[in-house]
Amino acid sequence: MRRIRRTASSGRIRASNDEAAFVAHCRERGLLVTEQRCAIFSVLAASREHPSAEQIHRAVRGRLPRLSLATVYKNVEALRSIGAVSEVNSLHERGRYEASLPGTGAGRRPHHHLVCIRCLKVLDLHDRRLDAFRLTRHAAQGFEVSAVRVQVEGLCPQCRTA
Repeated sequence: MRRIRRTASSGRIRASNDEAAFVAHCRERGLLVTEQRCAIFSVLAASREHPSAEQIHRAVRGRLPRLSLATVYKNVEALRSIGAVSEVNSLHERGRYEASLPGTGAGRRPHHHLVCIRCLKVLDLHDRRLDAFRLTRHAAQGFEVSAVRVQVEGLCPQCRTA
């Protein structure tokens, strides 16, 4: 997500498509749009690293120096509750996050994750066969399934050779 910028021809302020989609999504779900939430979402939409709350905090502090880590956690949870952010659980370590709002950041295309069991690197996994996976009613065992996310665990190339 790019920052809000002035257009050269008119001097009017224009938001990027990601930011406009994010603002609309928040408003449709009754969540107040704040500078902190926009900055946090911007970091997540621009990253493919699946950052932790601590990494998000460090990235946003340049723009908002008084932002606390507790505020990052609180806002990530608020954004997760409306579907703008997803938590990526890398082997039950601290939470890692990505933008999941359809059409923005990582939400541009459905995907799953590859997780290195040694260094905990998380990479996006794009495979249409996994995207099409559906549970049968019997296999779901009475669950009302809202999403299927696949996490493939193994050793990344760097850890395999180390």
